[in-house]
Amino acid sequence: MSNAAAASSRIVSMDQFRGYTVTGMLIVNFLGHFAISHPVLSHHNTYFSYADTIMPAFHFAVGFALRLTMLRRLQKVGTRAAYARGIKRCLGLILLATVILLADEAHPFKSWADLQKIGVWGVLAQLLKGDLWETLTLIGVTSLWVLPVIAASARIRLLFLAGCIILHVLICRLFYFDFLYARPNWLDQYWGAANVRGFDGGPFGFLAWSIPQLIGSFAYDMVARAQNRSSVVRLFSLAIVLMGSGYALSCLSTLYPLTSPPANGEGSIRIAESPVVPPPPELADKDFKSFLAEAPFVQPRPEEQRQLSYWLMGKRVVTLPFSLFSSGFALGIYALCVLLCDLGGLQIGFFRTFGHNALAAYIIHEVVNKAVKVYAPADSPYWWALGTFGLFFGITYLFVRSLEKNGIYLRL
Repeated sequence: MSNAAAASSRIVSMDQFRGYTVTGMLIVNFLGHFAISHPVLSHHNTYFSYADTIMPAFHFAVGFALRLTMLRRLQKVGTRAAYARGIKRCLGLILLATVILLADEAHPFKSWADLQKIGVWGVLAQLLKGDLWETLTLIGVTSLWVLPVIAASARIRLLFLAGCIILHVLICRLFYFDFLYARPNWLDQYWGAANVRGFDGGPFGFLAWSIPQLIGSFAYDMVARAQNRSSVVRLFSLAIVLMGSGYALSCLSTLYPLTSPPANGEGSIRIAESPVVPPPPELADKDFKSFLAEAPFVQPRPEEQRQLSYWLMGKRVVTLPFSLFSSGFALGIYALCVLLCDLGGLQIGFFRTFGHNALAAYIIHEVVNKAVKVYAPADSPYWWALGTFGLFFGITYLFVRSLEKNGIYLRL
């Protein structure tokens, strides 16, 4: 297919959405590093911040594109070839992500004796519980998980989505919440790495990350049928339902006691004894407002911070309130892109550049980020933080734009 034909077959709103998401990633990954930055630019695992919107948005975009691609490939090359290509792409993404991660890890072994002492599983146990689960790895694993149903009917995908939710809540109730927070649980005796906290959902995080990917597949169905004001209304309506559901479930966190002493840093907040099954509500002398959780993007004051539980919007476990609200937020942003881009004809140049080559932008930004941050200490003043961010953003954009001008797109 020629570049012109490929461009004409693209959905502009998704390219712009993907470009917006990459831009948001650049902002939070660089500016979130500075002490002077607003807390909403960092991850906290105690409330929903702007930084928490980025990874779910990538999953949403992947689910949208995966359904589009699989439906087309099934028609063109048949079932076997289409699914073989999908599996190959997912495994390739996992391999690429693992290589990028390990290349950046500090070398833990000074000698062969050190390696023998820790053992192969000792190394893998820590990686598989923690640092391995960054964005690209989780996208690859989750895409592999949803691949069997991504081209199926809406009913089958809904049933699969419900199954993922139920299974995630169940394993968190049985052992998984404690496992990710390095609290005593039965899996530690087999897994090891008992003192390591999980990261972005950990090894079973694909159950939770399936939610935004499958929501993305439903969004594709809506815009594939028609790109008009009615489809925008449907997208916004579903976004409101998802965000409302996520917030409503987060209100269960108000049933837990306040943390003592007051704190708003995750490491200083007590973990609830029963983090998945909330205690019964105490109705005496309480009004309705006392059962309302803080609004998303608002950090609770230290004296109002509840104990850590499954019902906070936390990214470490990728709780159900987090998954639903973040999926709805991504869908709402995408609906805005459909309204402004597909219907209104708006296109932002650097969104297009990043959106067409998101994987290349991801890899390039990792390298440029590290190079520029050498000269951007965390305690830098505002003017230096913004100046170095401009340098980081500009260099990343120039590299990705150069690839675009030369018709080079990184695909797996």
